[in-house]
Amino acid sequence: MKYVIGISGIAATGKTTISKLLCDEFNAIFISADEIGHKALVEKKKEIVEVFGSSILDESGNINRSALGKIVFRDEESLKKLEAISHKYIFDEIESVIKKTDETIIIEAALLYRIKLDTLCNIKIYVESKKKYVIERLKKRGLNEIEIKKLIKLQRDVKINKSGADIVVKNVKSYEELLIIVKRIGQQYDRKNGLVKRRKKQIVFK
Repeated sequence: MKYVIGISGIAATGKTTISKLLCDEFNAIFISADEIGHKALVEKKKEIVEVFGSSILDESGNINRSALGKIVFRDEESLKKLEAISHKYIFDEIESVIKKTDETIIIEAALLYRIKLDTLCNIKIYVESKKKYVIERLKKRGLNEIEIKKLIKLQRDVKINKSGADIVVKNVKSYEELLIIVKRIGQQYDRKNGLVKRRKKQIVFK
């Protein structure tokens, strides 16, 4: 059976690592909503510039992600305007891939529910980690304390949507233990007949 597995969770919880491990487990196609979002800045440049002005362009005439980020992460209304353009593009691109293949697909998307990608999934997994680990990872990505607080605040709906997940993975252990968790997730599903072995309530792996 073809599965479309959506992986959500706030920034820096380990979604990419778990997504790629699941790709190996399910022999699946990996889709990053973030990567498609970057592509949207190219494909939808005209619309975005019409909203935010030419000051977001670099010397080559391309959208400067840093300049745009300073605008949208400072003001939620500006963020909503950008998402109104980019989220539809992301959804349409991913839906197109799903329709063209019979392979299982893993979608990594922090904003799985905000983009409505959950409507394309038959398995939804929420990844969480301890706040101290999230902060450490975000600092390694170059964010300061103020930027981290803003980012977490902007993703507060991501935590709320945890309740909609079929599976919750608590990423607080080692890489080796994550491998074991992914194997256990795989065991919940019958690949041949598409039967879910246990799905009456949310499953938590930790």
